[in-house]
Amino acid sequence: MIRLKVPIIPNESILNNLLEKNICTVNDFLQKKTSDLQNICNLQCKQITKLKDDIIVECSSPFINGYTIYIDRSSSNIIQTGILKLDNLLGGGLFTRQIYEFCGPSACGKTQLTYSILLNIIISTKEDIIYIDTKNKFSVTRIKQILKKKYEFTNQEINSILRKVHVYSVFDLYSLITCLYSLKEKSKPVIFIDSLPALYLSFVCVNNNDGLCYMNHICSVLKYLSKQNATIIVTNLAIKHSNFTKKRNANSINQEQFDFKPTIGKYWIHIPNTRLMLTTEINREQKMCITIGKSVHIPINEKCILNIDDCGVL
Repeated sequence: MIRLKVPIIPNESILNNLLEKNICTVNDFLQKKTSDLQNICNLQCKQITKLKDDIIVECSSPFINGYTIYIDRSSSNIIQTGILKLDNLLGGGLFTRQIYEFCGPSACGKTQLTYSILLNIIISTKEDIIYIDTKNKFSVTRIKQILKKKYEFTNQEINSILRKVHVYSVFDLYSLITCLYSLKEKSKPVIFIDSLPALYLSFVCVNNNDGLCYMNHICSVLKYLSKQNATIIVTNLAIKHSNFTKKRNANSINQEQFDFKPTIGKYWIHIPNTRLMLTTEINREQKMCITIGKSVHIPINEKCILNIDDCGVL
């Protein structure tokens, strides 16, 4: 709430008169009747009306036409993943100022997908990338394998690319918060976090609400970083919820009784702008199915199927 001061109020004497009447903020001033303000400020009705209009203009947010912003957007607002089918699914690539979530069951290829996108972005943009590793499993060996098999890079070229990957190893939510705060001073286009559940699950079934408080803090910092023109990609574990109230056949379980959901809980569900649900294709080895589970600009349930091999995700 904005406090009254000069030059919002024309002079000190009028300001002092207002403060004596306990009119201390812009909101107090605007809600007060014009007739009462005339007596307090010793101004005419026309002057009070003009003063109110000036305060509204000065203290209000400017009006922005959404269509104008859409037309004026530059191509740099989209970062291509380098995976054609995924870029088409996402409407061109990863949008800046967005939080993306890769959500899927264990061993479905979430980390492999982040490796492929990470390398494709570095090669195409020459930008440095932040990779926050919460499981201490960042594999330089796998990165080198992808670069050699897909791009046939020399060891010198591989080393120059690896220098652009800034890996932060964190082992608890406190360290993650500290790490995210340190990134406020750095301008990096893409930030990967692999993965959140590894840190949050230690707070599950604890009597107090510390875990939820820390997640709230982390989400606030992620939103701040995304508004600073960063694209954030978070991997999350999906768990399968079973509804045992429905009748089951003796020999089989109806597949509709199961539903994959993010493990972090209901609070996190609304944080990502776009959620990609990852699953492995049944009876198809080395295949990954990506479905849009939530998005603010992409149709829900759109999907694509990608291949996983020594060259990464294609």
